[in-house]
Formats: sequence, structure tokens, C-alpha cells
Amino acid sequence: MPRRPACCSRWLRSRSVSTRVNPEGMVTMRAAILESFSGPASVVVRDIPPPEPGPGEVLVKVTCSPVNPSDVLYCSGLYGKPPQLPVTPGFEGCGVVAASGGGFLADRLIGKRVAGAVQAGRGFWSQYVVLKAMETMVMPPGVTNESAASAFVNPLTAVALARPVVEGRHPAMIQTAAGSQLGRMIIRLSQRHGFRLINIVHRKSLADELKSKGARHVLDSSDPGFKHDLSTLAHELGATWAADAVAGEMTGILASCMPQGSTIAVYGVLSGTESRVNPGDLIFRGQTVTGFWLSGEFKDRGPLGLARIAMRMRHATSLLETDLKTEAQAHLTLDQIATKLPELLKNTSKGKIYITPNA
Repeated sequence: MPRRPACCSRWLRSRSVSTRVNPEGMVTMRAAILESFSGPASVVVRDIPPPEPGPGEVLVKVTCSPVNPSDVLYCSGLYGKPPQLPVTPGFEGCGVVAASGGGFLADRLIGKRVAGAVQAGRGFWSQYVVLKAMETMVMPPGVTNESAASAFVNPLTAVALARPVVEGRHPAMIQTAAGSQLGRMIIRLSQRHGFRLINIVHRKSLADELKSKGARHVLDSSDPGFKHDLSTLAHELGATWAADAVAGEMTGILASCMPQGSTIAVYGVLSGTESRVNPGDLIFRGQTVTGFWLSGEFKDRGPLGLARIAMRMRHATSLLETDLKTEAQAHLTLDQIATKLPELLKNTSKGKIYITPNA
């Protein structure tokens, strides 16, 4: 029998390794499990069978995963349509590809550090997660694990919310929760692109901090003159676009203080209550209140849609250590989620909290 060419032997060996869906011989893995919608404190850690990647998918050993407001709402059953329990939280994260379920791209990702996001179900708060190879992003060496893990939700949301003013469709922008990690990203984007931005925070110390970092217009919502100052500044700058992460009465305050014909995009509910708006502002002043959901931006999964996602991801990745950088506040193991996460969530302006499943 003629000898097989060396190049073919190497290719066959790589195929046999790449298609091993459980290279470490795992019988079980540890995962944070949500068995009731009672918030992060109700999360329990279980040993469960590891997931197996199918064709075009990869198995990722999770390095870390951020705790975003969407994750907290998800744990309370308040994010979109509640999933069927039990589930593992964690919408995004990063890790190293441990195995491939087969396929040209999936096979070539083995050993690479990637970032990714999942819709629901088996999330990143587990030792391993399965991702579609086409929906992962290989992270360059200069990007920290924390920035890589936070590469999707906040950066892409910040860029999308700033786009209307960057493109000149609105003269200026207002944002609430400006001291959050996402809010700070929008501040840096305003400095890069030169658009006018009004930042709203809920305490004076946070306002002083943002001003010290170059934010020009910062208002403290706890100040007695807040509404007057907001109305004056919004009309002076022509702020007809707002991104509201707070909801509750804040949405109505924005609608009453912004110039006629303004638009408010509600993308969060940090207040814990529904948006309340005076109907008169909608009827007689032409104010518009709409919702923003990042997943809705990427509904198109056809070739053009995937190309657009890839282009935006490449742009965001290039800014992960500058304008779209995420500061870390704390790292928690799976066992610490229920006991330590609720307390840390009381002050998220200090930085992002990360879950490290394999620590």
C-alpha cells in the first residue's frame, strides 16, 4: 500500500483531535443553576453533564463572565420571556476553545481565546459552554480577560445608543445611569466623536468623579434644582435623543424636560418600576418613547446580517482597552454568587463584577 503523504497524515490527525467533543473526559461539570426566579441569591451550584458541541459549534472552557443588569433581571424572571427552569445564567463571557463539533471554522478555533454570547438556557456561569463558531470572536493578546468577557453586551449597546448623535441625526444626547460601565463608555465615545452629551447620575460624588474624568455636562438627579437644570441644558444644547437605563419616573422627567419632538430609548429598568410618562408630553409635544434591546439589533442572521455583526464586533474589539474598556470591581467563584453577589450589586458604579467558573 502506498504511503500516505505527510501533509495528509497531519490533516487527519488534526481532524481526529478537533472532533473530540469531550477532550478532558469529563463526566460532570459545575454550573450555577437557577431553579426559581428569586434573584441571584437563589442560584445554586450543581454538578451537571457537560454540553457537547454539534457541527459548526465549539466547546469553550469559561475564563470569566460579567454580571450585567440583564443577568440580574434574568435571575428574577423579568428579562424578556421567562425561560423554562432550571437554567444557567450568564449571557456573555470569554474562554478557551477546548473542542470542536466539526466544521471548517470550528476546527480552527481549538486552543483560541474567544468571546461570545448566548441567548438563554445554558449560559456562561458554568465551567463549559457551547457556542456557534460563527458567532465567536477571537480576542487579540492585548485584550484582558475582563474586557474580552464584556466584549458584546455593553460595548455594542454603547455604540448603538450613540450612533444617532454620531451620525448627526440629533444635535445632542442625554443619558441616565452615566456612572455605570456602559455610561462611561458613552462618555468616552462622546469625547472621541465630539458630540454633546448630558450625563445624569444619582449622587454628587459620582457627578464630581465623572467631571474629573472630562465629562462636561453632569447633573445630579438628587439635587433640588435637577429638573430645571436639565430642561435648561437640554434646550440649550438641542438634546433630542436620550438613552434611559433607569425607567420609572425618570422617563417622564426626560420627556417633560427635553425639546419638543424628542425621542427617548429605554434600555434598562434600574429603578425596578415601569416607565411613567405624562400623556400630554406624548400627545401635545410629540415626544416619543421607544425601547432598545441589543438582541433586536441582530435579528438578521442571513449572510448580510452576519457580516454586519462581524463588522461591528471588529470595530468594538479595537476599542476594548480604550473607549469601550470595562473596569473590574470583583471576581466571584460559582460558590460565591449566592452569598456575595447581592451585596456587590448595591454599588455597580465601582466596576463590573465577574464570575470565574473555573477558579
